[in-house]
Amino acid sequence: MQFIYNIIITFLLLALSSVSGGQPARQNLQSTPGINKAASIDTLIERSGRMAEENPDTAFVMAGKALEMATEINDLQRLSLAARWMAEACYYRNDYLKAIDFYLQSAMYSYEIDRDSSGFMAERLTDAAYCYQELGIYDKALELNSASLRIQQRLGNQTEISNNLCNIGTNYFFRAQYDKAVDYFNRTLSIDRKSGDSSAIAISLNNLGMVYSRWGKHRRALEFYTEALELTSEESKKPVKLSNIGMAWYNLKDYEKALQYLNQALEIDMKYKQPIRAGVRKNEIGSVLAAMGRYAEAIRLHEEALAVFRSAGILESQIITLADMGDLYRKTGNILAAEACYKESASIASRNQSLHHLSRSYKSLFELAKEQENSDLALNYYLDYSRVKDSIFTNETNDLISRYEIMYETEKHEKENQLLLRDNEIKARRQKMLLIFTAGLLLLLIMALSLFRIRSKYLNQQQLILQQDNYLANLEIARKDTANQVLEERIFAEQQINRLEREKHMAEIDVKNNELANSLLNIVRKNEIMYEIRERIRTSGNGDALNELVRFINSNTDTDHNWKKFRLEFEQVHSGFFDRLKENYPDLTEHDTRLAACLRINLSSREIAGMMNVSIETAHKNRQRLRKKMNLPPSCDLTSELKKI
Repeated sequence: MQFIYNIIITFLLLALSSVSGGQPARQNLQSTPGINKAASIDTLIERSGRMAEENPDTAFVMAGKALEMATEINDLQRLSLAARWMAEACYYRNDYLKAIDFYLQSAMYSYEIDRDSSGFMAERLTDAAYCYQELGIYDKALELNSASLRIQQRLGNQTEISNNLCNIGTNYFFRAQYDKAVDYFNRTLSIDRKSGDSSAIAISLNNLGMVYSRWGKHRRALEFYTEALELTSEESKKPVKLSNIGMAWYNLKDYEKALQYLNQALEIDMKYKQPIRAGVRKNEIGSVLAAMGRYAEAIRLHEEALAVFRSAGILESQIITLADMGDLYRKTGNILAAEACYKESASIASRNQSLHHLSRSYKSLFELAKEQENSDLALNYYLDYSRVKDSIFTNETNDLISRYEIMYETEKHEKENQLLLRDNEIKARRQKMLLIFTAGLLLLLIMALSLFRIRSKYLNQQQLILQQDNYLANLEIARKDTANQVLEERIFAEQQINRLEREKHMAEIDVKNNELANSLLNIVRKNEIMYEIRERIRTSGNGDALNELVRFINSNTDTDHNWKKFRLEFEQVHSGFFDRLKENYPDLTEHDTRLAACLRINLSSREIAGMMNVSIETAHKNRQRLRKKMNLPPSCDLTSELKKI
């Protein structure tokens, strides 16, 4: 067995020698001195990736060799890639169980490389989920898609989150859980709308339309299909949306609108030379025309579609188209053509092992023979139909058993993988705990040092601020002292100036008073002289001439005139004195006012008597009378009180 395996490897490497310049690849790997084994692994991985779809068997062998070499050097990165392409080769060989195993191996290697951020691992989980979905094991597919979704959500990869949500929605769609499918497709649509990717939005809308169409809510499906069509800018991608819209109108029995959209889809497919898609469109248009009773047109389109499917070798589409054509011929009464279509459909289905379609064809042939009252032929077709139905039941039972076996094997592998992952998680958790503890301790130390530095800096700043405050306070005290000293000196200077001005004023008043007194004394002496002259003339007795002289003397001793002149001069020195005196003591007479003025300028009683032309005793009495009118007590000096006015 090992010998055969080596021959296959040698043959494959020789077949690839043309890619590397004509020398045998195996010879290059073994005989070239100093060859880098990692580079050889990369070459095998790269070539297996290119060949996985077209030649999965070759790709599987090459990826297996890369996996073996990567194991020797314990290169987890290359182990993960090699396992991935082995899984891809198994997938394209329809060996889904092995594909799942290798996808999970690839995911495990990726997890060991980077436990915290492994988008590659999440993608492999999604691949494994798709394989489960192909096997009809929807629970496992949902479990892996959900695990992949959690990883992508943690990484914040919105594109992959959208893909995972779409996969989960598709999972529920296949399980006919349409409410959950709608929920996940709506979540996908929300992410796509935020990203602004019109192509992704159109796909999500189309998925929602398919759910509502399967749900039987065709008008709601039309809304999604229409918006998806509006967001599709590339004309070559529009036929699918147009076809969906057309079939929605077909289900709503609005056949004219259905034909309008389906013909547009067909026109675009023909324009971009997509014959297979054009064949599908013709079949759809044929179904609409058949519903409208236009059987001849419908048969023609089915025949054109059948020619396309035969040319492309698509057996499944040939079987369905022939069966549909048989139904149309049967409706039009062309029994021979209908029988020929059913027989050809049954023949192809038998070769292709399409038992469900074979069952349909035999059933149609049985009904056709029965309608023609051909009992023997009808019985034969019925027996064939029953045999195929039994085979379908047996196959379905075997498929169910195989599915349970697959589930058992898969769960076994998963348990082993889960145990390994759990061990790795425990180790990783311990390492994380140790790392977290060390980091926490280091962080606490850094925080303590930072707090100490901050506190020291704060205390230094506070001390500096205190020193500055003290300095500023001292400056403020010095400024205030200086200001107070300047203020005191200013006040003292003002007081001295006021005192000097007051003294000057008092001196000026004294001078004025003296001048008033002198003026008054001059008047008094003049009057005294005039009185004395008058008295002497009276005593001399010289007749009329003397009387004339007396009158002249009397006219020059006018007391009132002298008083008015004195009052004017007094007011110039003591402004407002008489008004204030009259205001404070309204009962004083003119005579009292004159006496008060004389006392204000310190005239003696004798001078007052001469001024007022009375005796000294009368002047004393007048003074006492004035004191009484001013209500002054005996201890109060009259002159001092008058000076206050």
